[in-house]
Amino acid sequence: MQEQIRTQQTNRREMLKLSGMGVLGGVAAGILVAGKVQAADPVRVSYASWIHGHSLHVEYPDRIASERRAGFSISLTGKPGTSNWFHFAIPTPVIINDVRLRIDSAMLCFRTGSVDAFVRDVHVYDGMNLIAVHDGVNLSLDNLLTRFVVPNTPAIGMGLGISVGVGFGVESMDHHIEFISAGCDLVV
Repeated sequence: MQEQIRTQQTNRREMLKLSGMGVLGGVAAGILVAGKVQAADPVRVSYASWIHGHSLHVEYPDRIASERRAGFSISLTGKPGTSNWFHFAIPTPVIINDVRLRIDSAMLCFRTGSVDAFVRDVHVYDGMNLIAVHDGVNLSLDNLLTRFVVPNTPAIGMGLGISVGVGFGVESMDHHIEFISAGCDLVV
């Protein structure tokens, strides 16, 4: 259930290919999976939907020391020793040309200021139904395209949401996280 495919330091053209907005078949065959190289099955993405980071919703605003929304991202600094949930509502076409779409994966584009600010958990929802759980991923620093597989590629019923659990440690380190965008790859 915690299958995760990560691609780091991806340029803009590669990110468009990987997200399905570029040439079909742009998914690379050799992608890092939790530190191991593994061949990925080619995915024929029918639709990729992304939302900008500055649209993010903070679940516990009182646990945030500062927040800055800009044209390019949202930057948040967490209070030391706290955790929080950040939510993205992904624009979701449910049916295209009389075909119900399925979700293949969710993706995040973010960076943290240190290892003491980290993405702990990633949950994917279809309406009120939890359809993917990636707990204990503990990602920090540059994660400019991190992909989380949604098991069994379920049909979409009501609209997708990505919830990101973030931890802020107590060390004398930078506790900011910057979200650039979040998205999902949809298939038929």
